[in-house]
Amino acid sequence: MPSLENLYQHFKGAPFALLAINVKEKREVVQRFFSSKGLSFPVLSDEDGQVTALYGVRSHPMQFLIDARGNLIGIASGYREWDTDEMKALIRALINMK
Repeated sequence: MPSLENLYQHFKGAPFALLAINVKEKREVVQRFFSSKGLSFPVLSDEDGQVTALYGVRSHPMQFLIDARGNLIGIASGYREWDTDEMKALIRALINMK
């Protein structure tokens, strides 16, 4: 999660949003965890697992890249270092797509 925080901070002010969705845990528990780790990107709660089922999530973590029009443009399953130069270049390219 530190690499997601670094990515979030790197693209702050750009047309980019990062949202975490926590699955089947109480919102208060998740908020305490985020606070204790110094994570500042938004986290949503899917306490009943409906969003997880809707997107067909079968493993955690799972990332979905969604464009400004709401179209799913990529999926990544498993852990990734999101703050590498290569990932930042990918995000920059996706942001600049028309």
